[in-house]
Amino acid sequence: MIFLEVPFREKDEAKALGARWDGSSKKWYIPTDLAEDLSAFQRWLPIENTLDTIPDKHHQEINFSGAGLVVSNPVQVEKKGAELSSVLRKVQSVLRQGFPGATWVIAEIANLNNSRGHIYLELTESNEQGKTIASCRAMIWKSQAQGLLQRFETETGSVLATGQKILLLTEFTFHEQYGFSMVVQDIDPSYTLGALEQNLSNIRKQLIAEGLYQKNKRLSLPKDFFRVAVIAPPAAAGLGDFRADADKLQTAGLCEFKYFYSAFQGESVESEMTAAMEAIQSLHQSNPFDALVIIRGGGAKLDLNMLNVYALAKGICEASLPVLTGIGHERDSTILDEVSHSKFDTPSKVVAFIRHEIFHGAQQAMADWQTIERASRQSVQLLNQSLIELNQRITSGSQSLVYQWKQKIEPLLFQVERLSETRISSANSQLDQLKQAIDSQLKSRVKIQKIALQQLDLTVRQESKRVIEINKQQIVQWIALVLSSGPKTQLNRGFSIAKDAVSNQPVTTAEAAIKLDSLALEFVDGSIKVTVDKQKISN
Repeated sequence: MIFLEVPFREKDEAKALGARWDGSSKKWYIPTDLAEDLSAFQRWLPIENTLDTIPDKHHQEINFSGAGLVVSNPVQVEKKGAELSSVLRKVQSVLRQGFPGATWVIAEIANLNNSRGHIYLELTESNEQGKTIASCRAMIWKSQAQGLLQRFETETGSVLATGQKILLLTEFTFHEQYGFSMVVQDIDPSYTLGALEQNLSNIRKQLIAEGLYQKNKRLSLPKDFFRVAVIAPPAAAGLGDFRADADKLQTAGLCEFKYFYSAFQGESVESEMTAAMEAIQSLHQSNPFDALVIIRGGGAKLDLNMLNVYALAKGICEASLPVLTGIGHERDSTILDEVSHSKFDTPSKVVAFIRHEIFHGAQQAMADWQTIERASRQSVQLLNQSLIELNQRITSGSQSLVYQWKQKIEPLLFQVERLSETRISSANSQLDQLKQAIDSQLKSRVKIQKIALQQLDLTVRQESKRVIEINKQQIVQWIALVLSSGPKTQLNRGFSIAKDAVSNQPVTTAEAAIKLDSLALEFVDGSIKVTVDKQKISN
């Protein structure tokens, strides 16, 4: 290996001619493929230059006429074994010859550190069982670190971090003191994004093959929301935006929100979110939820990959209640968004949808009540009109009947008058009997019609009152159901709420309680302060 003495201001020129940087010795050197012609590097050659190669048994004469470099007077070396530094330098020379240029390498970042601007990486490769089968150190020098990392973050939307699978352009180096390492010259962001998309595609295909992909979407959303489960990272900005409206709905007694917390980044995402889903499912059996909401808020694009896990997607597909997601990315989506019942861009839009459905339900109930009331009034008016028309027909019919009978009687009277006096009394008697019979029949019919009208009027009034009363009772029951779902009602049933005695925040798990010195237990008639026994009792 031929090292060069290159001033800092001339490093770009030396690099353009083909010189390479050796991170171990902190010097520029001439690659093996350019060592035959050193004229281009003449001005940077040291006065006393030696070739950093190790002969097996003796030094050989080497003559680079172009560089004026002559090593002569071979000396025979007769000794058993070789110095460690000589052997390692030979390893270095073989490595340089085997890998004269940079090589693209695929690896996963196991560890990453920043020291005085230099980036030090621990790269690994794992088999299908997750067992590490290869590992190596790599580094990005300060002079290139800022540019490479900035380009990676711009194109992927996330900083370089552990757990990412990346494609690196590296040069291999070996130093007799510091061992083997790789110097990173470039990073291909498109490979990282492609690997993430391939993982997402594999999960999607598996869910479709199992018939689970559309399962949650086939569930029906409730016409109204009374109780909602929420999974979110603790202290997230998106959770704050969500609760700004959710707390108002809960305070008004319109909808109860039950919060479950889970990490959305890091290695514990799958275990914590799975535990949250199982807890929700368990509570859903005894006190059903109307929907499950999963929210996170904004974040880096590559952070979404933490949510692209088959087990989580399957859990949402098999959930027995509709899932609404508001992960917080308008353009990008996770597999959780794909398999959920409804996807929203932000947590605020999720709670806005719930608020709209609640308000719409209330408005619909009011409109239904007004429709019932209006229909009842119209029915009463129609019945009254029918009664008036019926009465008019009866009166008119009675008068017509009387007139007809009179028309029949008058000719008989005229004929009777012309009869003999003896038959007048008989005819008069018969006429009186006939008149009495007619009057009796008319009165009987009129009485029957009046009784029928009175019964019909009574039936109409009673039925109208009954319909109105049933609807009033139903609406009162709905209002009572809404008002009976709040925390105060739960306290009246015998439950208590555990809170942090200092921050007054609810404590929902034993793990969280053990970390505190004291708790405030809230009952229906007040609160008490208790000291926490750090011993955890298993269920």
